[in-house]
Amino acid sequence: MVNYKKLYKEIIKEYEDFYKTLDAKNLKCASGDLRKYQLDTLEFCKKIILQLNALNLSYFPIGGTLVGTLRHRGFVPWDDDFDIGMMRDDYRKFLQFCKENYICIEPKLISFSSDNRSNIWDKYLKKYPNQIICSQTPHHIQIICGVSIDNCVNIDIFAHDSYREDLTIEEYKKYVEYLNQKKHYFDNYQKVLDFFNNEIENNPIFDKTSSKIYYGPDNIDNYILQHRGFFDRDMIFPLKNLNFEDTVITVQNDPDSYAELQYPNFMSMPSDIIISSHLKLRGEHFNSINGQGIKTKIYSIVSKICTRDPNKSDEALKALALEEIKRRIFKTNENTYKRLYETTKLKLEFIKLIKGN
Repeated sequence: MVNYKKLYKEIIKEYEDFYKTLDAKNLKCASGDLRKYQLDTLEFCKKIILQLNALNLSYFPIGGTLVGTLRHRGFVPWDDDFDIGMMRDDYRKFLQFCKENYICIEPKLISFSSDNRSNIWDKYLKKYPNQIICSQTPHHIQIICGVSIDNCVNIDIFAHDSYREDLTIEEYKKYVEYLNQKKHYFDNYQKVLDFFNNEIENNPIFDKTSSKIYYGPDNIDNYILQHRGFFDRDMIFPLKNLNFEDTVITVQNDPDSYAELQYPNFMSMPSDIIISSHLKLRGEHFNSINGQGIKTKIYSIVSKICTRDPNKSDEALKALALEEIKRRIFKTNENTYKRLYETTKLKLEFIKLIKGN
């Protein structure tokens, strides 16, 4: 019988040792299926960007797309999607344009507990092959196109809002804690969106006249990144042009400062890489490889617990969720080590291909 635990310990050491030799500023681009998918995504993005320009809507790259623009003048070698930010007014205008011109998936059809977004996407893609489809989630607008969930390309759009000038980052962190706690009480996408929209319209923490800009309540970065400071309007506007692959995109006025707030030391290698989070990721195997399956299960568990008994205290919820996570997910067995070994082997092969001279 194969001892995958031993094999994993051996290959993870080889992977970590080789990883230390990589220079983030001197990497080759991806190859094979991943590179083809990147270029297909880029061609799709060009179409969407033309629409944004025609509508006179401002956009700027964020996340991995911004890092790729600054560090590689294109895609990060292991990335495959396109992430852009928009201010709230432009975000809403584009959403309205999508509703009038694209095929739109109603948010009420999707819920966290059923984890049915991929299935819904697949149904729509097969029903409307190669047509542009808009899916608004509680954390972004996703524009997709293809013939099935296995190969569709997509662009993710994230809202930014203006906040009170006197708001401190510590006060904002507490606000995010409040949002994060409350949103778990709503399972259906539409109900979460209704909650966020009510906050944006009625909470005095928002101020359109302010120069203090940050992630909107419906921006996933609020819940996955550390909050180090706000973006000043002068950091983002006026926008300027930079090359991305074989095209030109608009970027922040000071894109390096924006990127540094999102990802400190972004010009260096991250602590680890996640390969191709979209290409073929819709299968359970690739979800597990990238850790998304675990995240989805955790969210689903917490959501079910909160929905079942909203009167329980936060501590009780956390305790119950932790027990469920331990029981359902973190079972270290031979199959787990086999998956870890296979994943690490793929990552090692990949980083050997992209290492520069």
